[in-house]
Amino acid sequence: MKKLWLFHAGGDLEHIRHEILRDGQYEISGVLELEEGGYGVPQPPDKAILAQVRQDGAACFIIGDARLLNQSRLAAYMAIKAGGVRIIPLKAPSSSVADGVKLRENVWTGHAARVLPGVSIGANTWVMQNSELGTNCKVGSSCWIGPNCQISERATLGKNCTLGHGTVIGPAVALPDWSTIGNNVTITQSPDTTLFIDPRFRAPVRIFN
Repeated sequence: MKKLWLFHAGGDLEHIRHEILRDGQYEISGVLELEEGGYGVPQPPDKAILAQVRQDGAACFIIGDARLLNQSRLAAYMAIKAGGVRIIPLKAPSSSVADGVKLRENVWTGHAARVLPGVSIGANTWVMQNSELGTNCKVGSSCWIGPNCQISERATLGKNCTLGHGTVIGPAVALPDWSTIGNNVTITQSPDTTLFIDPRFRAPVRIFN
């Protein structure tokens, strides 16, 4: 059985651990709780821990959530990647990913999630339970697709987007980087946005009117 380390930067650790054990492909060698730093962003893991993971020949996966515009999970991902540790995608056993769809580093597809043919998903993006990514849609890196979302065919999401529970994105709709959508919102055309700079991350954030 392949070895796996989990790095916990927020989110439901026990649920993810349960799904990994159900899948049966990986033996969890260790779990590291990442300490919180400034603005709630986790501190980089100790270099000795990363060296141990490399020495064990283990892969790793970073668990996070949608807090702080995904920056908690993203900061951990970047630090661990810089440490030369192999980061893998994971999926719940009940999720469905079409043949030919490549899951990049630290992608998670949750319980009963469906990823249809021709979909492109960027690294460190999470697709939560019961959500569906339609044919030929594109999702950027470090996005959070909340539970019960529907991303229709040919839709495009930029990097660092956050979709709340039950969001519906219509066919061919394009959302720019750093878009944030609330719960149970339906978007049928590419919308105008309000842009501001978040001082915590010096990054643009788009909130839809």
